[in-house]
Amino acid sequence: MMAMTETAPAAPRQIRLVGLMQICPPSIWLVAGLIAVSLALVPTLLSSHFQWVILRQAAPVGFAICAQLLLMRCNSIDLSLGGIFLLTNYLTTSSLLSQMNTVTVVAAPLLAGMLVGGVNGYFIAVRRASSVVVTLAMGTILTGLVLYLSSGNPPGSAHAAVVWLGRDRVAGVPVAVVVWLGVMVVMALCLRWLVYGRMVRAIGANPTAALISGLPVARTYFASHVLAGLLAAIGGLLQAGYIGMGSVRLGFDVVMVSIAGAILGGVTFGGGRRSIVGAVAAAYALMFLINLMTALRFAEPSKLILQGLVIAVAAIIANLSSRNRG
Repeated sequence: MMAMTETAPAAPRQIRLVGLMQICPPSIWLVAGLIAVSLALVPTLLSSHFQWVILRQAAPVGFAICAQLLLMRCNSIDLSLGGIFLLTNYLTTSSLLSQMNTVTVVAAPLLAGMLVGGVNGYFIAVRRASSVVVTLAMGTILTGLVLYLSSGNPPGSAHAAVVWLGRDRVAGVPVAVVVWLGVMVVMALCLRWLVYGRMVRAIGANPTAALISGLPVARTYFASHVLAGLLAAIGGLLQAGYIGMGSVRLGFDVVMVSIAGAILGGVTFGGGRRSIVGAVAAAYALMFLINLMTALRFAEPSKLILQGLVIAVAAIIANLSSRNRG
């Protein structure tokens, strides 16, 4: 009896800890850990100057992560995000749009991203092809197209409007950060309150049951891929502006980072809670981690190993949390 009395208070604490892990995605815990390590080893990284730099670096990545988590929540995936980043960079730095007005220079890459997403969505939603196969093929096609059009050479400098989006500040805040967080707020509200958001949750939970219930599964898949293409194009636009020049190698790591960020954000295929908040924290955490490792003079192989370990641990935590919720 005494033993039971002594151990009883531990149960509520354990329940609270489990509940907190379910509410907070792994990216939140990673951010907290990185801040603690930075306070102890590299406190200058927490200065406002470096924090704005990290957030500006995180903005393009954040759009890719948001695009991927949106598709993962409805049991799909997009492996062509890197190709969209590369295509966007080419369109904004080549002579194709150099003589156009600012609206065209900004709108054309966004429309191209939506078109790529629409093609992906058509084959996946209407023709019921594998999302892995379709988007992998699309990413390869886009990469080959850019290499062909550019003859393997970087095109040129980014348009002034694109550079403004990627580098300039408004009232001391980087424009890229304002665009990123503004779009993320809109996305969070849409997924929370609109019918589309409820459709994504229902299809992700059980696609077969959603189809039997008469929900517009195909239209939701199609719309999600179009929206993912748009988000990737915005990210590519900010990336091109931040770099300021053309590149034929941009986007090769975007797919890996987007999937890793979605996992860090607490999103698994068909599930995830507070995913937009987790995605924002994941993008920030990944850039914070890279800057911290650079400040600590980690070698490149060590950086890759540590990033892989962090993502693996995050995947395990997200899986355990989803099981506990179930």
